[in-house]
Parts: sequence; C-alpha cells; structure tokens
Amino acid sequence: MYRYLAAVILILLNVFPAVAEECTLNSYGSLVTEARNADVGRNWAKSVESYNRMLNECAAFINTADLVKTYDALSVALMMNENYAAAIDNAKKCLELDNRYNSCMMTASRSYEKLGDLDMAISYAQAAVEVGGYDDYSSAVVILAKDFLKKQGKMLK
Repeated sequence: MYRYLAAVILILLNVFPAVAEECTLNSYGSLVTEARNADVGRNWAKSVESYNRMLNECAAFINTADLVKTYDALSVALMMNENYAAAIDNAKKCLELDNRYNSCMMTASRSYEKLGDLDMAISYAQAAVEVGGYDDYSSAVVILAKDFLKKQGKMLK
C-alpha cells in the first residue's frame, strides 16, 4: 500500500513540479531595493542576481521606461562582474527598447573594449555622442563617450 502511495506521489511530483513563488508588488519592491543596495555596495554578483530575478519573475510589474533602466543596470553589473559578452547582450536589449539610451551604448562600448574589439567600442561610443544629451544623465554620458573617443585618437565620423 505504501509503495503504491509513494509511486503516486512521485508521479504527481514529476507531472506537477513545484511552482516558483509568484511575484507580488511587495516582492518586486524588495527586489528593486535589493538591487539598488547591491549597486551602491558594488556587490555586482548580487546586482546581477537581483536584476535577473526582476526580469524573470516580475516582468509584469516593470513598465517600459523601467525595463530600459533595468537592462541598463543589469548590463553595467555584468560588465563590472567582467561578464562582457552578457553585458553587451543586455545593453543591446536595452537599445531595442530605446535606441536613444546612450548609457547602454557606452556599456556596450566599454565591454567591447574589454573584449579587445576596439572598432565596435568606437562605433558604440560614436553612436552615444550622436544621440546627444537630452537630459543631465545623457549629457554626462556624451562627455564620457567623447573622452573615450579622444583617448582612442578618434574623431567623430
């Protein structure tokens, strides 16, 4: 009898695997706080974990503007964690959502530079300058991009 019951339980566990806890507005808020605290503390591995959880578990709570910022923050955390290829991939996802978000362009640029692809690094930095500054943050990114290009001895095309 117990063998039969154990077999049924095993079958049910295989048919109905445990479901991950559903994201709530409170758990999303906790993830946002956790990610920001990790960023401030420069705990890049924790940042990557938190942003990935936000994207994988709580996407329904992230509006488009915040989704762009989430991919931006994730790409920076990945770059700081020396995972340059993943940083580039996430910067590109950011740019798919907002092709004027020059912070993601510079994250891609710096990551390509670390991977040794200077042509792509310069291309993304030039694109960041061409977008221009449309607020204080993007204006600061333009300054960073120009400084990068100057150090490379490159003028804008």
